Amino acid sequence: MVGVCSVSNPVSVFRALSPGFLDALEALAERPGWWQDVLAHPDLILAVRREAVNFYYRGASIFRVTFPNGTVTAETHAKYLLRQRQTTVRLDPTGAFGIDPATAISTSYAGPTTLTEMLRAATALSGLEKTGLHRLLRHAPNVIDVEIALTSSIADSADTDGEDASGALLDSTVPISVSRSPDRLDVASLEERAEPGEAWLVFHEAKIAANPELRAAPSGQPAIVAQVSRYTTTLTREADHLASGYQLLCRDLIRLDALRQRVQRAAGVSEADLWRRDPLVAEVAEGARRLRVDPRPRLVVFGFDADQRDGIFGTHLKRLQAEPFSLAVRAIGNPGAGTSNAFRRP
Repeated sequence: MVGVCSVSNPVSVFRALSPGFLDALEALAERPGWWQDVLAHPDLILAVRREAVNFYYRGASIFRVTFPNGTVTAETHAKYLLRQRQTTVRLDPTGAFGIDPATAISTSYAGPTTLTEMLRAATALSGLEKTGLHRLLRHAPNVIDVEIALTSSIADSADTDGEDASGALLDSTVPISVSRSPDRLDVASLEERAEPGEAWLVFHEAKIAANPELRAAPSGQPAIVAQVSRYTTTLTREADHLASGYQLLCRDLIRLDALRQRVQRAAGVSEADLWRRDPLVAEVAEGARRLRVDPRPRLVVFGFDADQRDGIFGTHLKRLQAEPFSLAVRAIGNPGAGTSNAFRRP
C-alpha cells in the first residue's frame, strides 16, 4: 500500500499521488488562479511527494500542494510572503517603524505578481549553492526528484524552513531524534547504460566549490566522505524498494508534465522554455525498462573556474577521487544556462 509503514514493512512506497488527487489537480488547472500560475512558470522545479506536490525555486519550497479531505490545498512559508522593497523606513520617537504592514507582506494571492514577489523573496534568502544547483536542474530533463530525505522521524509531518520532512524517502527502523535533520540527497536522475531493457536510478549530492565539506587537512577526512558513505549504505540496503517506488513516481510525473505543458502552451510559454522530461522517464513509467539502482551517489561540484581547477582546489578534488575515498566526482565548473549534463553519466 502506498505510504504505509509498519514493523513488518519498515520502508514505505514513498512518493505517489492518488488518482483522485491527480484528477482534482487537472480540474483545478482549468480555472485561473495560483495553480495555473505555478504550472505555467517555466522556472519552478516540480517534485512528487507522498500525496503531495512541491514546487521548488532555488531550494525553497514555494508551494506544497496537498489533498486533505479531498480538497486541493496549498501552503508556503511566511518568509516567502515578505515583499522585497528597496526603501528606507523611519523609526519614530515612539519606537514605531513608519511602515504599513499591509505593504510589507502579501496577505492574499493576487495573481502572477504575487508569485513573482514570492520568488523574489526566495531569491533574497537563497545561497550560492542552492542558486547554482537550481540552474543545473532547470536544464536537466533526466532529473526526476530533488531534496530527497533518506530518513524520517516522528517529525515527519513538519515542514521546516520550507523543506518538507514528510517527503522522506525511507522510514528508518531506528528512532531518530526530532532535532536531528535527516540526510538529504539533492537529486535523483535516470540514465541509460549498456543493457537496452534497463534504466538506472542515480542519486547526486551537489556542492559548491567553496563548501568546506569538500576539503580537510592532509591527515584528516573531508566531511563529505562520511556523508556519501551513509548514503551508499542506505541505497544499497533499500535498492529494491527504491526501484519499485520510483516507477510509481515516474507515472505521476508523466501525467503532471503533460498537464504542465498544456497550461504553459495556453499561457504563451515558448516551445524552448516548455518543461520537458527525458523519454526515459516514460519508458520506466510504462514498464518498458526495468529500473535498477546505483548505490554509489555522485558528487557534483560546481562554482569554480579553470584557474581554481588547475590549482589548490583541483588538488582537493583529486584527493576525493583517489583511494581511500574513491568518490565519484562530477566537476562542472560554473553552471550556465546551457549546462545540461551535470546529472548524466560522465
